[in-house]
Amino acid sequence: MKNLIIVGLSATSRLAYSFVESHKLFNVIGFAVNEQYKECDSFCGLPVYTLENLKEQLEGGEFLVFVALLWNHLNADRRKVYEFCKSKGYEMANLISPLAVVRSEITGDNIWIHDYVVIQNDTRLGNNIAIMQGALIGADSDIASHCFFGAHSLFAGGCTIGEQSFVGLHATVFDDTHIGRKCIIGACTAVKRNMSDFSKYVTPSDNIVIKQYSEDEIENKLVFSKNVR
Repeated sequence: MKNLIIVGLSATSRLAYSFVESHKLFNVIGFAVNEQYKECDSFCGLPVYTLENLKEQLEGGEFLVFVALLWNHLNADRRKVYEFCKSKGYEMANLISPLAVVRSEITGDNIWIHDYVVIQNDTRLGNNIAIMQGALIGADSDIASHCFFGAHSLFAGGCTIGEQSFVGLHATVFDDTHIGRKCIIGACTAVKRNMSDFSKYVTPSDNIVIKQYSEDEIENKLVFSKNVR
């Protein structure tokens, strides 16, 4: 069983640790954060390292890294930490539940596929993607890097979604729909038409169907400070 370092000291990191331990995916040997965020020496009973010099701290031992952040700033925080880890040459892990049904080849890294997810045939996944429990990704779909899919969301066959986009829980995207980069699809919505880059789709009760923003504005439409680390 390979050694794993989980990046982050949040509820999401604790969830990732429990997920790995429950399914016996890796041997978790510690957690890591950027030096400026290191405020403790242990988390979940394991040591906390600084992300900048993991190899030195682990004295040349072999390990994989998994960035356990979710969607803060429209996945920008997770993307930033992921790209930092890649720049340091760290090998990234995938957390794939044995309870998931995956009928497509997984070629990306730092992918989290939760329990009871179904990924149908001939779907392409980028890097650094989180797919929460019970979600369905239809056949022949194309999922760009740094996306997030909420629990029980449904992304039908032949759809595409641009990098760093967010699909809320119980949202449904109909077949052959194109979702642009850095888009937000709200919870419990049903998307039947294409969305251009930096768009937000909300429920009809808000009297807005699709609204478009600038790139900076859209990232600040999805912020949860507790997910920063």
